[in-house]
Amino acid sequence: MKKNTTLKTLLHTTSHAIFWLWNLTFLLVVYFGLLPQIGGDLVVAIFSGEIETEFLLPLVGLIAVPTVCTLIGWWRLRRQPLELMRLFYGVEAPLFALCLVRLFLLRELTPASTLIVGTAVACMLAFFLEVLHGYAQRNQKLAWLQLFAHSLMLLVGVFAGLLLLFYAVPAAAVLVRQFFTFYWVDELWSILQYDPSFAFWGALWLLLYGFSCTLFLGMPSALAALYVQSGHRILNKFASQYGKKRTVQGTVAVISVWMILFISFTTQPQVKAFKLLAQPAQTDSARTALLAQSEVIRTGLLNAYLSSYRYLSPIEDNNHIQTMYLSVFGLPESLCQFLQESYNQLMSPFLYNGSGSDIEKAEKLYAEFFDTPIQKAERKAVQRALQSTAIVDEAKAGVLNINQKKVWLRSQQVSVTEQGDWAEVELYEVYENQTNDVEEILYYFSLPESATITGLWLGDTDKRSQSFPFKVSPRGAAQKVYNSQVRRSRPVDPALLEQVGPRLYRLRAFPVPPKLSFREQRDSTERPTQMHLWLTYNVMRQAQGWALPRLAEKRNIFWTKDTQRLGNKEAIATSEDEWLPEFLRATDQQPPKIHQVNFPQGYQITAKPLAREDYTLPQGKRFAVVVDSSRSMSAQVKALIKTFNWLNQQGFADNSFANNDADLYITTAAGKPPQRIDDIRTFNPAKITFYGTLQYQQMLQQFLQLQGDTPYDGILLITDQGSYELSEDSKDGLEMPAPLWMVHLGALPPAYDDATLQAIQDSGGGVSTELPEVLQRLATKAALAPSVVSVVDGYAWSMAKTPSETTANKGFEPLAARQLVNGLSQQIQGNNLAQLDAIHAIAKTYNLVTPYSSMIVLVNDQQREALKQAEAENDRFDRKVEDGQEQLNQPNNPFSTPVPEPINGMVVSSLAIALILFLKRQQQLNQRAS
Repeated sequence: MKKNTTLKTLLHTTSHAIFWLWNLTFLLVVYFGLLPQIGGDLVVAIFSGEIETEFLLPLVGLIAVPTVCTLIGWWRLRRQPLELMRLFYGVEAPLFALCLVRLFLLRELTPASTLIVGTAVACMLAFFLEVLHGYAQRNQKLAWLQLFAHSLMLLVGVFAGLLLLFYAVPAAAVLVRQFFTFYWVDELWSILQYDPSFAFWGALWLLLYGFSCTLFLGMPSALAALYVQSGHRILNKFASQYGKKRTVQGTVAVISVWMILFISFTTQPQVKAFKLLAQPAQTDSARTALLAQSEVIRTGLLNAYLSSYRYLSPIEDNNHIQTMYLSVFGLPESLCQFLQESYNQLMSPFLYNGSGSDIEKAEKLYAEFFDTPIQKAERKAVQRALQSTAIVDEAKAGVLNINQKKVWLRSQQVSVTEQGDWAEVELYEVYENQTNDVEEILYYFSLPESATITGLWLGDTDKRSQSFPFKVSPRGAAQKVYNSQVRRSRPVDPALLEQVGPRLYRLRAFPVPPKLSFREQRDSTERPTQMHLWLTYNVMRQAQGWALPRLAEKRNIFWTKDTQRLGNKEAIATSEDEWLPEFLRATDQQPPKIHQVNFPQGYQITAKPLAREDYTLPQGKRFAVVVDSSRSMSAQVKALIKTFNWLNQQGFADNSFANNDADLYITTAAGKPPQRIDDIRTFNPAKITFYGTLQYQQMLQQFLQLQGDTPYDGILLITDQGSYELSEDSKDGLEMPAPLWMVHLGALPPAYDDATLQAIQDSGGGVSTELPEVLQRLATKAALAPSVVSVVDGYAWSMAKTPSETTANKGFEPLAARQLVNGLSQQIQGNNLAQLDAIHAIAKTYNLVTPYSSMIVLVNDQQREALKQAEAENDRFDRKVEDGQEQLNQPNNPFSTPVPEPINGMVVSSLAIALILFLKRQQQLNQRAS
């Protein structure tokens, strides 16, 4: 009897000691040592948004869990030492560990990991309520809930106990070994030598660290025993009140449902997706079958692409258990491998069933099957995955930033200076960053084909005279220098404006300065918080008025009803979705007139207005109609049917060369050969299987392969917006045997790769969204003089050699010079540098943006020197495709590296970081005091 009393007293004393010693030490360190030093900065970071919500909750939990448990222990359980032990090992320790795991290991939760974590939290809550209130004998509903939760608690107890046991056994060996090596004495002595005043806090830190490591060793047995015992006790009490039959039924039911969910959630979708796409589909029936499985394929490829964010490690890379037991105990490798495989089975919901190379494989297959980059199509899922880690996206505005609301358009002003039938237009915008990081903004937009951009300025005040001016530079050199400056570290202001299609432009500006932080506001810091941008262009008047830029895509920039919009100093009425109205009303209604400019290079450009009767459709011509059959074209089936109906009505399908004739070329994705159809009456657009991805260069190559000796008066490529980001870099465009016209059903693309742009320009082609417009422009140009360069925007633009002197047509020269560049581009032989330099010289003289020349804004001598060097390189006109794909920094794999000291690493890391911060803070305070 006396022996039992002694054991009971020892057990109670031990329980009190474990609970109160650890908690009081932790609270003393946190509330009196750590928070007074970093608490203020932590609160500021929370309210300023510098700490993401994903990390805020577990960070707060690390402090809140011990605090709440200590209060409850004192309030309700201080006279019940065994219940204190149950509270500590059954609730506090696992919750504290879960916060650490979420903070340092777990990223985006999958359905399987959510089930495991959710079940664990539910069991902790049920155990907590059972500690405080026991079995709910008087409440039947609550009793059933306890039955369900404590049935699962049996599984959780065994699972957690086995999992922790893998770490506790080698941790115990290492802890004993390290203790008797007395390395910790050296560490303590180092702390005392650093500053003797830290002796008290250093001792506390060491005590907390050592105590945490020791208690961790008891976690597997304690947690498993407490949960199994609690589950058994509740089930027995429920059975005694409601009968064993109902107890068994309830337990079996909840475990069965849970197991069904577990099995369904742990089946990873990428396995089936990779299997479906293992071989290229070579028939329409096979492609149709795959298209029917699109959602399965999409889910699987996305899971593989984000595997490093959703899982702790690929199974094949997980070797840390094997390495740990091999290094600590020197066990046979076969036994260590067995332990690793057993661990993998236990942790399967958190491990990826595949390899690290699946990420690149999934990205490639997604683009090939869905005809769009995975980051662009799944940007919300990718952004969510990034937010679950401490990884930030790149400074460069990529496809992940499409329509993101990071930089607010504070104000916008459009000023038009009318010059009869043409005008000078200035667009002035002010941007305010809504984030704590520097950001880049990007616009893809279009202008009328005859318009020409004449200026770009960047500044941090509203005075253009004090802003940084532009420089006209070869497109490749300008892009190279600009991209080198877009970085989050030591950002410097550049801006870049490029022409990326006959009507298409790309505008990028960086960095929009971050908003003032809480500290900066508190300290009344003065620095620029706005970016001011000016853009000018010349444009011909149209029937609706003066054309304004039309937005194709925006990144990081957004506007609201509070954005101030002015047009010629009057409020502009637009919807919140619109960047700008399509037109501003023209006040000067002078009739169009002929414009003529003679250039020093010996060329004359004439712009002649065209009347309605000047336009015509082709007669007796033969055309090649090339149809894009990639997957994205499935959204344009109705427009495609309408287009072919029009061709039939206009006589292109009657096989008679007396009016017009057209041959059809059906391009196809890899796996199936392209097809030529000479009688387009047999073609039914509704029966095409739109599948896979095709880029413009691939379509044109397939056409050239099937063309043979057939001559054509024009090549009409019927496509949609396409996927510019999937284009490949190519220095040389294809040599087309006839003018190449791109007919984009639905809308124009945001940009073209330079090889396609070269093929359009060199052949004398163009772009449009309507086939009738294309044929009308082709026929009208052919009916006019051979010197006509283009028929666009109501004018015929002609280019002729002239010995006459330069004529002054004040202000109109940029518009004429743009057409001169257009005409000369049709005479270029490949990528002849001398000819490209000659065209670029025209752009520099008249301050133009052209397909070969871009505008870049530079702010310091270092940038100017870099541009000078880039302009001297032979690749100065070689521009790369801006695919917008971010090189995502992959999270560290914690399970693929050796772990020589498997102690509670997360606790050690967090305490070490906190101690370093504390010591630095104390040193700063001592320096200030001295």
